[in-house]
Amino acid sequence: MLLQRLRCCLLSQQQFHRRQLQHLLQPPSSTLSRTMDITELSLSALSLTDTNPRAKNRTSPLLIPELLELILTALPPLQVLTTCRQVCALWRDIIDTSPVIKYTTWRAETIPGRKPLRITDRSYERNPLVKDILGAFWRRLNYFIIENDHKDSTTGLSETTSENNNNNNTPPKRKKKSRTPPQIDISSFISRYHKILNTLIFSNSPPLDLNIRLTIQKYASKHVIARSYRSVSTEIPVGWVQDLTILLDLMDEMLKLWNEGVYVPGRRNVVQAEIGGCVFLYSPWEEEGGKRGECEVLEKANFECGSPWGVDIALVGGVKRVVRE
Repeated sequence: MLLQRLRCCLLSQQQFHRRQLQHLLQPPSSTLSRTMDITELSLSALSLTDTNPRAKNRTSPLLIPELLELILTALPPLQVLTTCRQVCALWRDIIDTSPVIKYTTWRAETIPGRKPLRITDRSYERNPLVKDILGAFWRRLNYFIIENDHKDSTTGLSETTSENNNNNNTPPKRKKKSRTPPQIDISSFISRYHKILNTLIFSNSPPLDLNIRLTIQKYASKHVIARSYRSVSTEIPVGWVQDLTILLDLMDEMLKLWNEGVYVPGRRNVVQAEIGGCVFLYSPWEEEGGKRGECEVLEKANFECGSPWGVDIALVGGVKRVVRE
């Protein structure tokens, strides 16, 4: 009897150890099913992202017009009109048709359906994109000048080397630069600015008349060699200045000065444009029923004649109210 009990105990212990080993080596069926479910879900998600890329775009907030409109209003206006507009057809349509985006990108004075703002001499603001557009034009013009100077220097060097090869005894002579600059086709140079300048407004309160006086001074040491003036103005019968097309006339005059050989890039030279106009604004101390009064606005745009060829526009003397007796 004792032997039989010992044998039973040994068999039970062996069976218990085997079960423990099986449990350690192989997980139970429940955990296997759970792991299989997780892997199947992850594989199905991966297959969705790989085989159907449109599924991710359907849930993107950038394709919801209302959310996209809020995001675009927080971006810089020039970036919205250039980079963001080229993303896709939906973004382009929203930027072109949304009244809120038109207002934030300076293509409309007010939002339709809302009460127009009372623009006073404190809240008057000129379109900030004027500085960006003039800066892009000025950099492009100076890079064009540098490229042409580089071409002239390389052609001059090639001609002198060929002549020296023919006459080995003569010392090398560098040819003088021609005084006449390479002519710029004005219409093709400023054609890219027509579309954006026709769609943007000049300020939050349109001026009645604008006068631009362009001044270029060439210096040698501390003395002025030459000084030239050009003026651009809008005619009074035209009415309110609603867009920025007058900047096309300013660009035209600057290119003419380059073609005539008047403008020469250099840190000592000075290029300046005075932009003056007349606007009608409300006085800040009057009530809502008051009338608008005539005000004069004068700004100076300084064009840097050296790299990086920036443009700085500053308001001169603030917005002055005209008092008529």
